[in-house]
Amino acid sequence: MSKIVVIGSANMDTTHYLASEFPDDLTQESLNEIIKTARVLGGKGANQARAAKLQSKDNKVYFIGCVGMDESGTKMLEEFKRVGVNFKGVKVLSGKNTDGRIIDVDKNGENRMKGYGDCIKELTPEKIDMTILENADIVAIQMKMPQETVRFVIEYCKRHNKPLVIDPTPPEKANILMEENAKLLGEAAYLTPNEEEAFALIKYAEGMDITQIKKEFKETPKEVRLQMIQDFVQKHPNVIATVGGDGVIYHNGKGAIRKRTFPTECKDSTGAGDTFNGAFIASLARGEKLDRAVEYGLMASSIKVRYEGAQNGVPTYDETTKALEVYDRRNRLHEDD
Repeated sequence: MSKIVVIGSANMDTTHYLASEFPDDLTQESLNEIIKTARVLGGKGANQARAAKLQSKDNKVYFIGCVGMDESGTKMLEEFKRVGVNFKGVKVLSGKNTDGRIIDVDKNGENRMKGYGDCIKELTPEKIDMTILENADIVAIQMKMPQETVRFVIEYCKRHNKPLVIDPTPPEKANILMEENAKLLGEAAYLTPNEEEAFALIKYAEGMDITQIKKEFKETPKEVRLQMIQDFVQKHPNVIATVGGDGVIYHNGKGAIRKRTFPTECKDSTGAGDTFNGAFIASLARGEKLDRAVEYGLMASSIKVRYEGAQNGVPTYDETTKALEVYDRRNRLHEDD
């Protein structure tokens, strides 16, 4: 039985579902496009810990983070308890409200979001329960916590030979991974950027700042971006890049390849990357090979996007396994035909 430790953010999301695509400006007319609003639990760290537990057959999953002493923080801890995530490492901060995000989801299920709150900023190295970290078999982090904490965890995992999975989000804080010829990137067992984050890492290596990077990302054709990412993965084989509906770009031991996602209907892409990460990490913790871990991540995220909300619809290990078996069986039947 492996012990998975996820360190990161825990939020309460306010999600607006739109009847059309994203508006260019916030106007009364664009506000009228909101067809419903939902408040659901989220946060990349919390999402990944929950997904990892649901995707685990026997693994123990621990979450380290900070929440406020409020209703949202209480709901988060209740949900961890319900699904079996150990939250001993969560600090409940007096006088603080749990962090949140405002998310817009368009008719195609794509999302845009902005975060607020100070709890994640309070996650300093001193607040990490070292007993939990010492007993970890695999560790996962994101970049929202203070930079000193990111460096502390990376260096600790390197010293103690603990596999570390880094989700380099948000991209504006991921520049440290490319410093000193990508030293910190190279110290992770795996790095799991999305398309925008992978593009940012490439451009950080070229000396661009985040303002330039965001502009160039929009101006670069998608297929060009994907080829750039594939070249980046070829150079850095520990990078597993999730690229939305185009699936995953990763190094299979022979070279960088693209593996398409499984057919699905996308109602809400919020949390899809976190679900991929949770399933991917759980598979690695079970001792499965990289190709299988990527498959589990892709299938779990393809199921999750059929549901609204960051944490709703995340499948269990058994559900994901069954879906993979059904998909494989259908493919074999098709090949026989």
